[in-house]
Amino acid sequence: MSYDRLNFKMVTAVRRASKGEANTMRWILLGCLFLSVFGMASILRADEKRPATKTEWGAEVKRRLVENLAVAVGSGLTGTRHPELKLIVRRNGTIAKVTVIRSSGDKSIDQAVLRMVKRAGRLPPFSRDMKGKQEEVIVSIEIDLGERPPPDTTSKGERVYQAFGFGLELPQPFEISQTRRPNDTEIYIDVRSRTNEPSSTDANGTVCTVGFDARHPEGAVTQSQLNADDVILKKITAVAGREPSLFGKVESTIVFDHDGVRGIATITTPALFDRHMPDRRQYQATMVRPQGTVTVSCWTTAKVMPHAIAMFQKIAEGTRLAKP
Repeated sequence: MSYDRLNFKMVTAVRRASKGEANTMRWILLGCLFLSVFGMASILRADEKRPATKTEWGAEVKRRLVENLAVAVGSGLTGTRHPELKLIVRRNGTIAKVTVIRSSGDKSIDQAVLRMVKRAGRLPPFSRDMKGKQEEVIVSIEIDLGERPPPDTTSKGERVYQAFGFGLELPQPFEISQTRRPNDTEIYIDVRSRTNEPSSTDANGTVCTVGFDARHPEGAVTQSQLNADDVILKKITAVAGREPSLFGKVESTIVFDHDGVRGIATITTPALFDRHMPDRRQYQATMVRPQGTVTVSCWTTAKVMPHAIAMFQKIAEGTRLAKP
């Protein structure tokens, strides 16, 4: 009996069956159809290229997300925005949850990055060296809107940003390359070296980025409370406890005093989306005041970093609150 004829007989049997038998046969046919579709879907999933390593998986996730980003720039928007997302991704690449953990300062841009995730759909399945049931991924996005404003004033070699009550004086041989203001409470100042020492690992020559967030820490706190040993220890423990595969491994931690503030500086290996630069190292200093938080992030190579730390520390110590 041929395959075509067998099909024909099945259809005929459905037509001649009683009502009860017809319902039974209908469910059998629907079940066969479901199994066929499910089987095809399984084949398609199996055929999808699985990244070989977690590093490759992270790079592919970033590529899929970025290629789906489209921002409609509204009037009056300038500078560079830095929204951050947190994704919870399951083993098969489906996104369980997405949250904006750092706003761009503009609702339309935040909505655009959320639509980016939706358009990307399912992400690549986990590589074989990823053992967990799900992965938390932090995605930082830089959106350049152009028209970066210059600093407010210059006084005795110090750049003063009156709108934020923040000042910066750079040591030699550093200079400001650009200033970005994503919103009314934050400012970012990119710094480069005129002599390329220490060497930059950034395509545009940026060595450090100095950031100031004028939003006050939660609750009414004094500088003495922020400098307390238990507060500093808690921050060091939190940084050390971050997932190394996502945020990079902490190689060393430095506690320093500057202008009445106890700061914390760390040296870390590349984070998830910088794994294509394994020789890169990041210096990041954080100083928290009741008036706001200063962050200094600098990048160079592993070989140069031990000699560059003192230079980066001078940049951190060049930050201060501007006099009213």
